[in-house]
Amino acid sequence: MSKLVCLEGLKDFWTTPSRLKILYGGRGSGKSYSAATHVMMASREVKLNILCLRQLQNSIKQSIYTLIKDLIYQEGLQKEFQFTLSEIRHHRTGSVFKFMGISRNVDEIKSTENIDICYIEEAHALTKDQWDIINPTIRKEHSEVIILFNPQHRNDFVFQNFVEKPRENSLVRKINYDENIFLSDTMLQVIEEEKKNDFDEYEHIYLGK
Repeated sequence: MSKLVCLEGLKDFWTTPSRLKILYGGRGSGKSYSAATHVMMASREVKLNILCLRQLQNSIKQSIYTLIKDLIYQEGLQKEFQFTLSEIRHHRTGSVFKFMGISRNVDEIKSTENIDICYIEEAHALTKDQWDIINPTIRKEHSEVIILFNPQHRNDFVFQNFVEKPRENSLVRKINYDENIFLSDTMLQVIEEEKKNDFDEYEHIYLGK
């Protein structure tokens, strides 16, 4: 399994069964890579229908598709998967990744069925109306919803309803760059420079405050 899944403190987060998994924090923490690796590796074990969402998706290159494809190649597993213009499939298990933008595909999301994992990236802009459509759509037994975001405002729907007031059957975890042992020296230098120049901005961007 990729080291990215095993960032300290996250292995139990991914392996513990829970309807909702909320992972939030500052940039450089490895949230996206850890989540993408989790769903990619899971797709190799059993047949899964995985719906990958983000607020805006003007093209497949702007979706989670690119991240997951890069991870597959990084792990040397590309022969196990088929890549089409809009989906990724695992040859042996039959797992399928589908990719949609939330704001422009609400009706299409609503009609989606048989989803095992719903992975929502950049979820800070998620609204109550959107969640009220997504939540009942992911209704398969033992299905899982993964919500990732960098906090923007304390009054945002996603922060208030998943962090400030955690829901039943949810795991909520904050992670920042200081837990990411795979962070590059270049990125660490960028962070330290921001810390010296604008401490408030550093706390907001990299500490998720």
